[in-house]
Amino acid sequence: MLQFLLLCLLCRFFYTLNDIFTGQLAREHDRIELAALRGVSLGFSMAPLLLWVPRSAWSSLLAEPARLGAIVAITATANVLLLQAARYLPFGLRASVLIAGVSLGSVLLGCLMLGERLSGSATLWGSMIVLSAVLAAPGQHASHEIQPRLLRGTLLTLAGASLLAVVALLTKELTERTHPLLAAWAWEFGSGLILLPVLLLRRTPRIDARYFARVALASSPTVVGSSASMLALGSGRLGLWGALAGTQVLFTAVFGVLWHRELMGFRRWACFVAASVGIAGLAWSRG
Repeated sequence: MLQFLLLCLLCRFFYTLNDIFTGQLAREHDRIELAALRGVSLGFSMAPLLLWVPRSAWSSLLAEPARLGAIVAITATANVLLLQAARYLPFGLRASVLIAGVSLGSVLLGCLMLGERLSGSATLWGSMIVLSAVLAAPGQHASHEIQPRLLRGTLLTLAGASLLAVVALLTKELTERTHPLLAAWAWEFGSGLILLPVLLLRRTPRIDARYFARVALASSPTVVGSSASMLALGSGRLGLWGALAGTQVLFTAVFGVLWHRELMGFRRWACFVAASVGIAGLAWSRG
C-alpha cells in the first residue's frame, strides 16, 4: 500500500506542474494544436522508458488495437476540452472541478465495472482527501489572464473529467495485460498522433521549432506523472487511485501561494492537515 500511495502522490505532483504549464500555453495558442504537439513531444521524451519494457509486452499491446484506439481517442478529446476550459476558469477552480469529477468517476467505475469494494475506513479516508482538496482550491489563481466564463468552463471541465475517468478504467486493464511504462508511452504519444490529421484538415500546419520546444518543456513533467500513474494503476485499486487524485488540488494550491503570492489562510492550512490525516489513514487501512 505504501508504494501505491507514493506513486499516486508522485504522479499528482508532476501532473500539477504539467497542468499549470500547458494550461498557460492554452491561454495563448490553439488548443487542438497544443494537445497534438504535447502528445507528439511526449512520444519522444518518454521513449527512453521503453528500455525497461520487455519484448513480450509489445506483442500484448499490439493484440489490443481496439482498446488502445479507444484510449487515445478519448484522451485526445478530454485534453482538448480541458485546455479549452483553461481559458475560462482559474487554475485552482478548474483543478477542483476536474479532480472531483475524476475521483468520483473512478470510484464509481471501479465499483460497477471491476467489482471493487472499498472498506468503510478506506472510503472515509478517501472522502476526507477529496473533500479537503475541493475546499482548498477556491481562490484567485491568475484570473487576470483568462476570460471568466464559469458555467462554460465548468461544463468543459466536467466533460473532460468524465472522459478521463473512463480512460483510467481502460488503461488500468491495459497496464495489467502489457506493461505500465509501455502503456504510458503509447497512451500519451497516441493521443497526440490522433490529432495530427485534424490539424491537416483544418489548415497547412507550420512547424515552429521554438513553439514545439516550449510545448515539450511544459509537458515534460508528464513523463514522471504518467509513468507513476500507470505503475499505480497496475498495482492498486482504481477507486483508491481516484481518491488520491484529490491531492493534485492541494499541490495546485501550494503553487498558487508560491507563484501568485496567495495567502494560505486558516481554511487551506486546515485542509492540508485533513488531507495529510486522510493519506496516513489510507496507508494504515487495508482498503
